[in-house]
Order: sequence, then structure tokens, then C-alpha cells
Amino acid sequence: MYNPVGVAAIGLGRWAYVMADAYTKSEKLKLVTCYSRTEDKREKFGKRYNCAGDATMEALLAREDVEMVIITVPNDKHAEVIEQCARAGKHIYVEKPISVSLDHAQRIDQVIKETGVKFLCGHSSRRLGALRKMKEMIDTKEIGEVSSIEAVFSNERGLELKKGNWRGDPATAPGGPLTQLGVHQIDNLQFLLGPVARVFNFGKPMYTEVENITVNQTLLEFEDGKQAYLGTNWACPGVFSINVYGTKANLFYQLDFSWWSNSDVTDEHSTLIKREFASMSDDPDNRILRDVKVDFESVNHLRVEVEEVADVIRNGGETEIGAEASLRNLAVVLAAVKSVHEKRPVEIAEIIG
Repeated sequence: MYNPVGVAAIGLGRWAYVMADAYTKSEKLKLVTCYSRTEDKREKFGKRYNCAGDATMEALLAREDVEMVIITVPNDKHAEVIEQCARAGKHIYVEKPISVSLDHAQRIDQVIKETGVKFLCGHSSRRLGALRKMKEMIDTKEIGEVSSIEAVFSNERGLELKKGNWRGDPATAPGGPLTQLGVHQIDNLQFLLGPVARVFNFGKPMYTEVENITVNQTLLEFEDGKQAYLGTNWACPGVFSINVYGTKANLFYQLDFSWWSNSDVTDEHSTLIKREFASMSDDPDNRILRDVKVDFESVNHLRVEVEEVADVIRNGGETEIGAEASLRNLAVVLAAVKSVHEKRPVEIAEIIG
């Protein structure tokens, strides 16, 4: 029988509820308490999920029944909260991105190494069934050699931004949708193709009252020479897509973004198509293509990543997306922002050495 890991939720905004809806259904985790500086938030969350609420972080971290914390505080507060939890010996799940500044990400990396606690940054989209299948098809050369990938993650949130909103501030959301949306695809691209080496980005504010970038067109080159395009846009209805171009076949993936937060059925609202040659002739005008639907396992992408932390707590090992990997995802975002300001390609080595 699995001995469930005692969990505390820290930060009780909208996403804390989305996450709790996923992980409270797992036999591997038991939500025991929560924390927010606001008493009403603690009471509301505790009532919904039948857990306690602690009035201070110190009280929460002193609890022996809390082994792991799930952190969904604002991005620029990640470092201070993670440091406090890690030094109290609590294992950590934190929502992406790891931070919005390199020095904060490096602080997190250092405290994880010093304390030895288990750590995972929540880049859940690489857990989607279709992403796992695409990775398999790339690695086995089923589609031949990959030349390039196109990835898009966009929604309409920028059209709603007002002055004073943290998403409209370049300091708290560098690159706008690159921080909030694009970092998912950056993680996917590095999962599929390996480390990014350099970035060139066009980005600017559009159709908004805030100064921050709301539309980005980002070109990426990987260490092995492959290339990718990443589009991130805060001024259109939701889009989540990945197109992979191979020498034998292409892959076209579409996800209905409106089901993103319903992680138990997200995969059921997506499609993966392989376009291949039905017949190949020496005559280029006599070659026929066909589209084949690709089946893949449906995965609860939010639950499985939290369960992974529980598994390594109980069984040892390391998580798939630790501090170093999530720091590298942030570095691509920061390189893209630097590219906009300096109007040139930026090497990832310029950001993290």
C-alpha cells in the first residue's frame, strides 16, 4: 500500500484550486494544510478540500505531517518561499516558471543543492500524452530526421490587461506571454530537441494599455543545429499547437486550450496527425500524401507531475524537471527579451554562461 505524502498548499489563488482538483484525487498525496496571508482565503480553500489552514509560514513549516509543499505564489516571490521551505526540509513543487530573474533562479538552484530536498518545476505540458508520443516518434526516427518545429501558445489575456496588472510589467512578466505561455513550449522544444543555443526575437505591445510585450515571434537554434519557431500572442483566442517537420513525415498537434485546466480530460480534446507519403515516385508530381491519426495515451498532466515528486520522496531518484532544467527554460525567455532590446541574436551562454 502506498504511504501518501503529506502536502501543504502555499498561495491560494485560482491556480491553487486547479492544481488541488487534480492532486487531491491521487492516492499518493494527502493535502493536510494550506497557507495564505489572507484568513478568508485559507478558510475558503480549507473548506473546499477539507484541510487545515495555518496562519503563518512558520507554523506550516513546523508541522511534521507536511513533507511536501505545492507553491503557486506570484513568480517573483518563488525564490524567497522556496528558500524558506527547503531550509525547513520540505520537498517542493513550484508552478512554472522557476522565477522571472536569473539571480532568483540561481538562488533556488543553490538552496536545492545545499539542502538536498526533492524539487520539481511544473512544466506540465510535456506530460501530455501527445507530447510523449511525439518524443517517441522523434527518438525512434519514425518520422526521419527533424529539420524544424513550429510551436504556438497564445490566448486573449493581453486584451484584458489594465495598467497596474503584474502581467503588464516587464519586470514581473518578462516578454509578456513568453513568461506565462511560451515557457511551456520552450520546455517542450528542449524536451523534444535538446538544449537551445541561440535566440532571435521580434516582440512588441499590441492592442493593449500596458507597456509589456504582448506578441512575440521567436526563432530558436539548438545546439545540434536544428531550428524552431515559437509564436506567443496575448491578443487572439487560445491556440496550443506543435508542428514537427521530418524527412519521412510531419506531425501536426492541436490542443483545445479551453480544456487546459481540466487536466483529467485535456488529452481527449487534442489531435495528433502524421502526414506521410502514401506512395513515392521518382516523379515529384506523382507523389501522394496521406494523413494518419496517431493514437496516444491520455494523461492527467497536472496530477502526474505532482505524483512524480511523491514517488521520488518515497523511492529515491530525481525529478524530470529539476532546478537546472527549469533555469535553462527561463534563460531562453531572458535571451528572447534581450534580443528584442538589442535587435540581434542572443546566445544562451550570454545569459547563463
